[in-house]
Amino acid sequence: MSQETPASPTEARIKTKRRISPFWLLPVIALLIAGWLIWTTYQERGNTVTIDFISADGIVAGRTPVRYQGVEVGTVQNISLSDDLRKIEVKVSIKSDMKDALREDTQFWLVTPKASLAGVSGLDALVGGNYIGMMPGKGEPRDHFTALDTQPKYRLDNGELMIHLHAPDLGSLNSGSLVYFRKIPVGRVYDYAINKNKQGVTVDVLIDRRFTSLVKKGSRFWNVSGVKADVGLSGAKVQLESLAALVNGAIAFDSPDNSEPAKADDEFGLYEDLAHSQRGVIINLDLPSGDGLKAGSTKLMYQGLEVGSLTKLNLNPGGAVTGEMTVDPGVVSLMRSGTRIELRSPKISLDNPSISTLLTGSTFELVPGDASRRIASPWSPATKRRCSSQMYSRFR
Repeated sequence: MSQETPASPTEARIKTKRRISPFWLLPVIALLIAGWLIWTTYQERGNTVTIDFISADGIVAGRTPVRYQGVEVGTVQNISLSDDLRKIEVKVSIKSDMKDALREDTQFWLVTPKASLAGVSGLDALVGGNYIGMMPGKGEPRDHFTALDTQPKYRLDNGELMIHLHAPDLGSLNSGSLVYFRKIPVGRVYDYAINKNKQGVTVDVLIDRRFTSLVKKGSRFWNVSGVKADVGLSGAKVQLESLAALVNGAIAFDSPDNSEPAKADDEFGLYEDLAHSQRGVIINLDLPSGDGLKAGSTKLMYQGLEVGSLTKLNLNPGGAVTGEMTVDPGVVSLMRSGTRIELRSPKISLDNPSISTLLTGSTFELVPGDASRRIASPWSPATKRRCSSQMYSRFR
């Protein structure tokens, strides 16, 4: 039996496994990063639109942002003159997520800070610089717009209340003029315009969100702008609401408790003053005489504040003198049993507690009675005054 001769041993070959050098991964990573940056830049670049402005004052390419509700949604890319040299064409890049907002009714305007005694409008522009405001609209997609000269009519999406007041003229009111309720600022004049029939003006008033419940269907608004002066033999009367009202104008209003809340775009009249608004409470007075008294001038004071005025003086058959007084609704709660309305005439003496009457003439002073005994009847007698005359009050 033959034996096979074993084959010669096979030599082992050592093969080196080829590996990709980490050095070659760097260009690949760099290429991926570059692609991601290009894609991100393209996405953020969004849509380019053209906005026509009358002037480029306050607009800087590469710096002036476009904002919607305080959020930056775009940036000015380029500024150039139109072919006819009549307007400024501003190229703006709007973020891609706002693409659907670029429609026919979309509005743009430049926001700049404005300072006055009534306050500062555009305060965010004062801190961060001018910016272009944006208000999305409806309609077909569009990429060319014309900027508004002023901020558009407010869209009530944050709880504020827009109402409209009608008056024969604007007086000293202006955009930003404050609106007061019981001496507290609760809103401002947003805009104004001439009526369609050109017979008066419409004043748009914006009430702050936390005060919207104060405006009722039966609210009365009156102008408290400027200074009203009346000088006569009975004295001098000077009426001033506040320094801001003197310079920038102001509006005040009052509302009945039993009236329904006002709704957006409700319309009201704007009266010349409190007396013309007929909102004040009417009090009938029996007077000893009319000496030193003047309708429209003699004031009712309470703790140094004017809370009403004498509106009528009547000489009745038999020689009795009566009068009507318009009182601020804010002090109606003080009209209770025991309340006195005292007549104070100007005189010079060491015991005269009020030297101011020498300048203003005769005044009435409200002296509240017992708080626990509120008047319930519309007719009720008050106690005798120092002139030993009985007074009667009627509320309506």
